[in-house]
Amino acid sequence: MIKNNILSEMSLMSDAIVILNKSSIKLVIITDKKKLLGTITDGDIRRALLNGENLQSKCSIIMNRKPRIADQKDYDLINKLLITHKHVPVVDSENNIIDIISEKIHETDNYLMNPIVIMAGGEGKRLLPLTLNTPKPLLPLRKKPIIHEIINRLKNYHLNDIYISVYYKADAIKDYFNSQDISDVKIQFLEEDRPLGTAGALSLLQDSVINSPCIIINGDVLTDINYLQLIDYHNKANKEITVCAAFYDIQIPFGTIEIEDNNILDIVEKPIKKYLINAGIYIVNPNVIKSLKSNTSIDMTDIIEKYIKTNDVGIFPMHEQWLDIGSHENYTKARKKD
Repeated sequence: MIKNNILSEMSLMSDAIVILNKSSIKLVIITDKKKLLGTITDGDIRRALLNGENLQSKCSIIMNRKPRIADQKDYDLINKLLITHKHVPVVDSENNIIDIISEKIHETDNYLMNPIVIMAGGEGKRLLPLTLNTPKPLLPLRKKPIIHEIINRLKNYHLNDIYISVYYKADAIKDYFNSQDISDVKIQFLEEDRPLGTAGALSLLQDSVINSPCIIINGDVLTDINYLQLIDYHNKANKEITVCAAFYDIQIPFGTIEIEDNNILDIVEKPIKKYLINAGIYIVNPNVIKSLKSNTSIDMTDIIEKYIKTNDVGIFPMHEQWLDIGSHENYTKARKKD
């Protein structure tokens, strides 16, 4: 029902995120009583995060105040807008919201053809002694190993063409998947004969399989990221690489002093500093991968730095749950959440 997608301008960004995650209509309507004031999409949320807003920011700050709308009787305009817009707010002559009309998408249109590469060749030294005999991607959560849970979440978006890079205890990972019956998923292995860094395994992909942007995920990352939105964001950004960025907060345990010309301007008690950090999830265009020298060690940061110079790297700010299972502390958290 449309009322489930309506918020007031005093509602919070976190309220809009809940609606966007739960509703099949990926549009939030902001109203004053019934009058339409603006709309919020997932893209609006992520742009606001990049501009320094947070989950407690008011919807009035982040909404689009000039959305494309149509009068309820203007069928020609509605049909025209549906060519370029997934959802069209429909209003009456007094700008009261009447309905949201959505484009008709057949279920199979949501299948994604993008190949996935899960980087699972590292030694996981920070998790010793747990990784002494077991590669980190196979460390158990409550139900399945880490890498199996990553694949299950990919399956939710019909991302079924999966490559796993392996080096450290490669046979253990291969044996695990050879013993599993994972329906609707095609798993292949990129076998490193020596460590190839955090991105060198991409050069082992055959040119014939990389006809669309490739999603790359570190084998120790658990996230509820919406891959449909990520791919759409990448395609619209028109960049060679998109780096997913999570927000990391650090609270300074003291009051900080702001000064100017030896005069105190303010004292801020225990401020929280927010930083964007590399979330270990990327989308890379085919030509980037095809340009890599075969079977040569290279890190993802080296590739990113090259394309930063040509302004070809975009940022996808994440508001979804994200956890890097690279430490004993985070591994414990992951086991409790699974």
